[in-house]
Amino acid sequence: MCFSAAGSFALSGVLAGVGTVAVARNTSKPHRPLAAIPLLFAAQQAAEGIVWSTFPPSDHDVAHAVATVAFLVVAMVIWPVWVPWSLRQTERRPGRRRVLSSLLALGVLVAMGSTLMMMRSPPVAAVAGHSIRYELMAVGNSAVAILLLVSYLVPTIAPFLVSTMRTARAIGVTLMASLIATLLVERDALTSVWCFFAAVLSIQVLVAVEHVRRAAPSRDPSS
Repeated sequence: MCFSAAGSFALSGVLAGVGTVAVARNTSKPHRPLAAIPLLFAAQQAAEGIVWSTFPPSDHDVAHAVATVAFLVVAMVIWPVWVPWSLRQTERRPGRRRVLSSLLALGVLVAMGSTLMMMRSPPVAAVAGHSIRYELMAVGNSAVAILLLVSYLVPTIAPFLVSTMRTARAIGVTLMASLIATLLVERDALTSVWCFFAAVLSIQVLVAVEHVRRAAPSRDPSS
């Protein structure tokens, strides 16, 4: 899906539909940020569709640059914060909430660092096989790149493994499996291809929202 403009736009439409259903069926205020995750995926894929549509960038400089930055803002600035924050909102165990708060703090640092990198040197999108590779010129050292990747993955994956919400761990396992598959198959286009696999999470989020909706009357109607 993330392999062409048509694929990205089609996936964006599907995710927007899933997100709309998830938000509409959600009955728990703490779960609203979680229910909105598919909508963020939809916006991200729409941005990548524009990136695809504006190659070569010399013909569409502004649109291409804006779409490239928009895609990376969602990927590198919003996700590291949104994931731990949304799961912290749903967590009832104090100990787990403290861990999620720490992961949220790390996510904020990652988001700030990503923002500074993009401000120092505008990101560049390039076709890599059948996917798009996003390059941050500020990251030239492989060791630094690995450190940044690990710093990014902790707040975006670990919260699902920490959360006690039902289905959260399954989502975390899906994320890790998709990352491993992406590294093995399309390492050069990690940011783009992983988002395709991660889009599967939208269905899992909808399932989680539906579970909360069904469980709410018997547990806590006001949650």
